[in-house]
Amino acid sequence: MIVGVIVVYRLFKQYNQNIKHLSSLREIDHAMLSSLNHHGVMNTIIERINRTLCTDAAAVLTIDPSCNGDLNAEISFNLSDKLQEFIRTRGNGFVSAVIDNQKPLIISRIGADENDPFLATLRNEGFSSYLGAPIIVRHTMPIGVLTLYTKKPRKYNEKELDFISAISDQIAITIDRTQLLGRIKELNFESVRALVEAIEIRDPYTRGHSNQVADLAVMLAKALGFEQKELSLIAFAGLLHDIGKIAVPESILQKDDTLTPEEWKIIKKHPYHSAKIIEPVNNLKQVKDWILHHHERWDGCGYPNHMKGIEIPLQSRILAVCDTYSAMIEDRPYRKGLKLQQIKEEIKRVAGTQLDPVVAQAFLNLDLEEFNQRAYEKMEHQLHLPLSREQELTKQSILSYLNHDLMS
Repeated sequence: MIVGVIVVYRLFKQYNQNIKHLSSLREIDHAMLSSLNHHGVMNTIIERINRTLCTDAAAVLTIDPSCNGDLNAEISFNLSDKLQEFIRTRGNGFVSAVIDNQKPLIISRIGADENDPFLATLRNEGFSSYLGAPIIVRHTMPIGVLTLYTKKPRKYNEKELDFISAISDQIAITIDRTQLLGRIKELNFESVRALVEAIEIRDPYTRGHSNQVADLAVMLAKALGFEQKELSLIAFAGLLHDIGKIAVPESILQKDDTLTPEEWKIIKKHPYHSAKIIEPVNNLKQVKDWILHHHERWDGCGYPNHMKGIEIPLQSRILAVCDTYSAMIEDRPYRKGLKLQQIKEEIKRVAGTQLDPVVAQAFLNLDLEEFNQRAYEKMEHQLHLPLSREQELTKQSILSYLNHDLMS
């Protein structure tokens, strides 16, 4: 009888532990999916680690290649400046061993007579255990270390180590995403402009469309609370959302009559082509999915994957509203552009079916009259601004690549 009670108790305890771990991972996933705010996501991760594992302090350290491999503190909790300085030194064997061996290092009990400088410092700071886990991006070399500390001796069971490994993976994704946002500045905006010109020069009715969508998307994203770094990505997404149309024959793009079912099939492939074109660009991996899904609908009737509601990336929903507006305000072969009031009424009508109702309302709250005036002045300037020789060469290279790979 007593043995049975013990077994049930252990099973119940293990079940509760699993629930805690899954709950924490879900919260972190939600933070990562709903925000690109690096500091906010890292705070959530550290808070969930400490609460779930009952640790007393933690730090996330990343390797700084410009400083002989010393470490930067991405975030820390409950560690003194002195201890942080000690931890960041690459010569600290208890941190460097985690990086070199790509395996966790655990000191369950720091002895009172410990002579190692690092462990003695931990003991003097009131800590009795240490754990270091590698942070690895896409199965490459570690980019940093997650360190945990407790004031009492601490052993970690197998499930807890699995949880720590999962947390390390989430930290790696967060850091990698932030580095992506930083590297975006290294891209050549002029080459991107040449790419857009290469597409839109084929259809005079949509010239300037991508620039307009990019500008509107930045305005809308800013109104929705996106940070400055995130706005760079959304601008690129707006510029590049229709690049796949270069694989669509001009006879379809400029047709002034109703498209046939077969022609619609070709048009509907352009988000896939857009994603394929930018796929090799490492700095735009994240933008690829936003572009792929910008023709999905809130009610699930869009394409290419019939995604519905919040399944659709927020950035894709932003692009969808801006793309819809731009398409309606422009002249097309088969109709004149609509007036601003007509467009607003139409956006209101399709909010909740075609468009995300919250994003659509935020868009309607923008000062669109002022934007239209600025966009017109900008377009007048661009129409008289020829491409440089370098841009022209870029355009021809892109056209050659697309004609060979996408039309075959």
